[in-house]
Amino acid sequence: MFAASTYEEIVSIERQIENQEIVVFLFVKPNDQTALDIIKEFEYIHYNSGKYCSIYAIGYTNDFAKKNDRSYRKVDFVLGSDWYFSNKVFVEFKDTLESRIGWKYSGETEVLILQNAPGKSDPLNFQNYVAIDINKGLREGYIDSFQLFMETLVRSSKKQVVAKMALSDIRKSRISIKGTIEDALKDCKKVPTPIKKIITNRLFYKCASSY
Repeated sequence: MFAASTYEEIVSIERQIENQEIVVFLFVKPNDQTALDIIKEFEYIHYNSGKYCSIYAIGYTNDFAKKNDRSYRKVDFVLGSDWYFSNKVFVEFKDTLESRIGWKYSGETEVLILQNAPGKSDPLNFQNYVAIDINKGLREGYIDSFQLFMETLVRSSKKQVVAKMALSDIRKSRISIKGTIEDALKDCKKVPTPIKKIITNRLFYKCASSY
């Protein structure tokens, strides 16, 4: 779990990772109690995701030097340091990503799942990304809670990575983003409808092929 203000910060971290893994961009604005409850999960998510996936909280920083930037405000104490959030930085990142990959932000809490590309000039691969609107999923009953979805997503990511480790070179093997998310949804025991039907709901499940 990393605080991420800019795309370049994420690229810098991902260039240090040698193996294939799932990468998650978490878009959550600290503007209501539900969002604040999610932020309180950051430290747990950090330890739980470990080496199996990298999760970035967009618009946040734990850089103490930035606290004097008036666009940032303190939101919580995470992993031994104060974390700050900037709506300005959040919007700049969102706008840049929208123009880059054609994805459109829902305006609500959302996770965008992609794959890294170790050894490439840009270590992020958006070719098969999937975006999940968490709030929409809760309203429709596709997921029971943000916590459960993230737990199952991390577990599914671990399963994908461990399976690839059986190959001679994990860097050359592909991780199925769609398969990872489908496995995560199946683990949400209260999912009321078939997975194939859920992933046709473009307000909840948005992927690269949708644009």
